[in-house]
Amino acid sequence: MVDSQACTILVVDDERDYVETLALLLQATGYRVLTAANGQLALQAMRTHSVQVVLTDLAMPVLDGFSLLRAIRAEPALSDALVMAVSGWGGRDTHARCAHAGFDAFFVKPCDLRDLMWTVATGVARQRVQGEQAPGTCVPPVARRR
Repeated sequence: MVDSQACTILVVDDERDYVETLALLLQATGYRVLTAANGQLALQAMRTHSVQVVLTDLAMPVLDGFSLLRAIRAEPALSDALVMAVSGWGGRDTHARCAHAGFDAFFVKPCDLRDLMWTVATGVARQRVQGEQAPGTCVPPVARRR
């Protein structure tokens, strides 16, 4: 059962199978999950739902991950969300570009799901401790790093 204050994670990727698989795994851990096939649809979802974490691909049609990040950071109502890149592009240049752009984390597909889940849970917990999260919006499920 999902806690009424569980985090909402938005998974953004144009690879439908990947999105569905990741969404199921996140839901099984206790998160509420929304999905979007591109950055434009992700922004629409974020404007209608309270989203604490965005896991986004970088290369997508319509609006890519970098443009999505800039749009999220530009809108005060959305800017506190943790935004993590999850991409098939794994070179050093991509990692540096993601860090420079301001992503909160970067993972290369296929990523270790334990590391991804741990990073999401600790990022959310850090937000709560620092008081950056709106009251009552997010309690992360318990996550253990193995």
